[in-house]
Amino acid sequence: MHAARPSRPAATADLAAPPMLPGARPLWFALRDDDTNYFTRPEQLERVYGALWDRVPVSLSVVPFHASTPSKAIPPEYWSGDRVFPLHEHGELVSYLRELLAQGRVAISLHGYSHQNYPHGFEFEVGPDLLGRLQHGRAYLEDLLGTEVSVFVPPHNALSRQGLLAVDRAGLNVLGSFLSFHPARKPWDRTTLGNYIRVTLYRLRLRRGRRAKIVYPFPLRYRNHAELGCHNLVPGVRAETLLAGLAEARRVGGSYCLATHYWELDEALLAELQAVIAAAAADPATRFVPAPALFAPCGRSVA
Repeated sequence: MHAARPSRPAATADLAAPPMLPGARPLWFALRDDDTNYFTRPEQLERVYGALWDRVPVSLSVVPFHASTPSKAIPPEYWSGDRVFPLHEHGELVSYLRELLAQGRVAISLHGYSHQNYPHGFEFEVGPDLLGRLQHGRAYLEDLLGTEVSVFVPPHNALSRQGLLAVDRAGLNVLGSFLSFHPARKPWDRTTLGNYIRVTLYRLRLRRGRRAKIVYPFPLRYRNHAELGCHNLVPGVRAETLLAGLAEARRVGGSYCLATHYWELDEALLAELQAVIAAAAADPATRFVPAPALFAPCGRSVA
């Protein structure tokens, strides 16, 4: 957990929603929270989301078998060693997650398998048997929590070319930032080329150069999976930046996924989270949806 930062006033969002382009659909908004694992306490999630998830479902990215590895989501005394921490051994948390699912307050995504950090990379960059990890982790969470798992969130938002191949074979959709089309990072086929053209045209539409950071607000559909980028609410990112991305996604009739971590949401970051949600809710047409809904085959794939 980061030490508490000095509070700063949240951005004052202009709650008058900007005009939409002709033919644009209402905004779809999803909230993603990473790192729920064996060490997560129900009160940690309740503190952050208890006042939100009855109107904004929270998509929890869950680690099924957390390794003893450096992560601010687990106590430092477990950052080394060989012990693995299966989610099912924290019965109180499992019961709590099942209750939240039954109430429609959360959805569950697969967040890696062990979240193991390796000396030469992160789990879904260099880990062994990535397809097996995806298949077993998904089946484990579905059986344990009694819910379908269709979305994968890679630890540290890091995916190698081999990681993406495994994701495609597993048929899981990906929430993260993966706009690199370099052949060393992404497998190429006819769908890849089409998506490259879509993103390039979107950049031209926004008058953004190749090096400018964008979050493409529509699912990019590949052979057996789809990908959608998220906006990250982390220390150092100002609400003004997040609000600008929200306005852009709304204007083109796209989707907006806001990603954060329950364990680092201090009062200042919570204020920024609330400012972004208030700006989204200012438009009564906005739909707050669980993350899997962002990939629904409803035509929201062309800007």
